[in-house]
Amino acid sequence: MASLMRLSALRSATMARGFRTAAVLRDGPFSSGGGHVSDTGGKFKEREQAMEEAYFRKQTAEQLKALREYMEQKKKSSEMLIAEHEEEIRKHKEAILDLHDDMEQVSKVHDDKK
Repeated sequence: MASLMRLSALRSATMARGFRTAAVLRDGPFSSGGGHVSDTGGKFKEREQAMEEAYFRKQTAEQLKALREYMEQKKKSSEMLIAEHEEEIRKHKEAILDLHDDMEQVSKVHDDKK
């Protein structure tokens, strides 16, 4: 019976050692059990945060640049359309004036016949 208890205790110690070994392999021998580098803090965390912020600043700057270029292209396109429409308006106004002149001539000819 005593040997059975010793065997059970030995088995528990081996299992606990196995879990402890797995934790050391996972977290490193000098870890406080923090896990990930960003969880432990320190210079690594600061550097990681700085790199992440720089990455997102760069991404934002690229997106803003692309947006500015797109908006500039849209502005030029709109200005071209405005110029085209203004030209069409000018042509239509000329056509209206020509029609008024034609109507006056027709009315003069019609009045002269009476």
